[in-house]
Amino acid sequence: MRPWLRRLLLAVVAILVIVPLVLAVFIATYDWNREKPRVEERASAALGRAITIAGDLDVHWHWRAKRDDGMAFSPGFDVSASGVRIDNPEWAKRERFVELEAVDAELRLLPLLARRLAIPSVRLVKPAIDLEQRKDGTNTWTFAPGGDESSAWKVDIGEIAFGSGEIWIRDAQRALDLHADISALDAPIPFGQRVDGDDPSTQREVIRRVGRAAAERLRNAAQARNERREQSGRTRPEPAPYAFSWKATGTMHGEKVTGDGRFGAVLSIRDPKPFPVRADLSVGGTDIALSGTITDPTSPDAIDMRLWITGPSLKDLYAIAGIALPNTPPYATVGRLAGHFRPHRSALRYQDFTARVGGSDLAGTLTYRSEGEARPSLTGDVDSTLLQFRDLGAVIGADTSTRRDDGNAASAQPANRVLPAVPFDVEHWKAMDADVHFTGKRVVRDRDLPISDVETRIRMQNAVLTLDPLTFGMAGGSVKSSIRIDANATPPEGKASLEAGGLELKRLFEKVSGLSDSLGKVGGDVKLAGRGKSLAAILGTSDGALRLLMTDGRVSETLMEEAGLNIANIAISKMKGDQPISIECAAAAFTVKDGVANSDLFVFDTENALIDIGGTIDLGDERVDLMLHPQTKGLRVFSLRSPLHVEGSFEHLDVSVDKKMLLARGGGALGLAIVATPLAALIPLVAPGGEEEAKSCAPLAQQLKAKGVKSDAPPANMRAKPNKAPPKKPAKG
Repeated sequence: MRPWLRRLLLAVVAILVIVPLVLAVFIATYDWNREKPRVEERASAALGRAITIAGDLDVHWHWRAKRDDGMAFSPGFDVSASGVRIDNPEWAKRERFVELEAVDAELRLLPLLARRLAIPSVRLVKPAIDLEQRKDGTNTWTFAPGGDESSAWKVDIGEIAFGSGEIWIRDAQRALDLHADISALDAPIPFGQRVDGDDPSTQREVIRRVGRAAAERLRNAAQARNERREQSGRTRPEPAPYAFSWKATGTMHGEKVTGDGRFGAVLSIRDPKPFPVRADLSVGGTDIALSGTITDPTSPDAIDMRLWITGPSLKDLYAIAGIALPNTPPYATVGRLAGHFRPHRSALRYQDFTARVGGSDLAGTLTYRSEGEARPSLTGDVDSTLLQFRDLGAVIGADTSTRRDDGNAASAQPANRVLPAVPFDVEHWKAMDADVHFTGKRVVRDRDLPISDVETRIRMQNAVLTLDPLTFGMAGGSVKSSIRIDANATPPEGKASLEAGGLELKRLFEKVSGLSDSLGKVGGDVKLAGRGKSLAAILGTSDGALRLLMTDGRVSETLMEEAGLNIANIAISKMKGDQPISIECAAAAFTVKDGVANSDLFVFDTENALIDIGGTIDLGDERVDLMLHPQTKGLRVFSLRSPLHVEGSFEHLDVSVDKKMLLARGGGALGLAIVATPLAALIPLVAPGGEEEAKSCAPLAQQLKAKGVKSDAPPANMRAKPNKAPPKKPAKG
């Protein structure tokens, strides 16, 4: 071998062997505490926070590093530092963001050449962590590195191992002040295993209320997901065992917060592995239990947990999770919570859930998204087999009166008021957008008037609530409607429209004597627009119109005789039995101005009598003031034929004889206070049974025309009561 080649080989050997040995000896013998100022300076610049090392700094060289599958060739350093402190911003309540008794980290050598800190593992010994957030969103865990970003070092952490310690959490946005203690378990606990001391009361209570079928539904959905993963080859490793327990106490919006649970020992970041988490929390009257795993924060299913919640009202979840939901009776729900948290972009799915809200059942999947500065959104599909209207009526401010478990009323609906007067929660409307498709098999307003096959799209866009279309079946017929409330206006502006057809009279009035055996179908339409802070206030200031038509009906003879005050005939009908009589036509047309509905047309035309009704219905004051003018047909043994006065509140109506006209033979003409043109206009517009049934109202219109009744107004001597325009009322809040 030539001398120069021998010298070259010796040089290579020296570089490959001697230099690393010398470097290893240097690293092992060097006093690294002398480098603490430089390390603190560089680390502080990298994070934009002051970092100090109060204890010793030590570095050890290694050729091979420990891996899960054994030792692997990986030249680098084992770095340990004690008494590590990272300062908080000046505005924080605590001085330190992190205090560590010690931190041990593995650092690879070769990535340093590319200005990358490759840290396969880091272990935190007795951490004390302070997490604070102000109302404007600034927080203690977001760092602002100083210097030139192009020259900044990249940090790549593989996994983080925890130790016993404590955490403080202060969130001004949710008025949260929480302290948690973390301690190591005596022995690892396998994921999903319950041990003495666990409190499964929340889970038991939820399952008791929603039914065991809900738990079976979740299990089947999980099994289906696992089968799909196996078919695609994307199987997940088993979660690691629990290694630490925690206990927390504090307050949120003045409510007491308590909680406990467990989690794993190592959180894998670069090579995700399921990190087990279990928690039981109580926030005021809301109890929450969860069990599942956290994996890669960038994964679509970074969070995969089963969630149980029970509480006095869904509205309380706004303070806890920032999700705006209506005020409801006590509820319970179980489902799968899946999704991810990313900087300025998060998505969480409440999947395959089942809920019990008051006496109503709900099921479906909802997705919550939050991106940047935009309002968060809630989307999804919800189904119901049985929905009590009072349970979710607060979506539009409807009466949700019920009794809670503590005996207190759950609604702010004023006494003696029928229209929904609960104010809209405008601030919550502005906090979140929504787009939810809802279907309901059976909706119950009360036992006498069930509603079926409800379908609607509930949207909240920039504080504008719409239910459009809102369709449902009622009393054998169908209703198509829409509701729009704009909370950006002051007070809010509301519009409502409704078209109904084929409603069966006997099913509308099953509990009303004389009408329960009636036949006939009712149709109509309503269009109203107003302003106010509640649905009642909007209706009380509304303008619009209301039209109804009934054809081909039959009603109790006794009921009609009572309406005409034919005393002797009432006695005769009682003796011979109540016989149904035909309703040839029944129609109503109201003009609504400033919340007062004025009767343009309101008539019942039967084979025995014609009853004309005039007057007003005040939606704002919830008052009725109507005059019924009966005009009998044919021979009656004795008939007072006196007008009847119907007045009072929506809740308590009083029917009495108009004593001023007790002996008068008022009315005189068949078309008493009836206008031919409004009636004719109703027939093609709202006839529930088609054109053939609508023809039953045509003879009445023809008779009116033959009598010479004009289309603008009836003659003065044919009016039972002038319908004067109501005085302008102040807008109701």
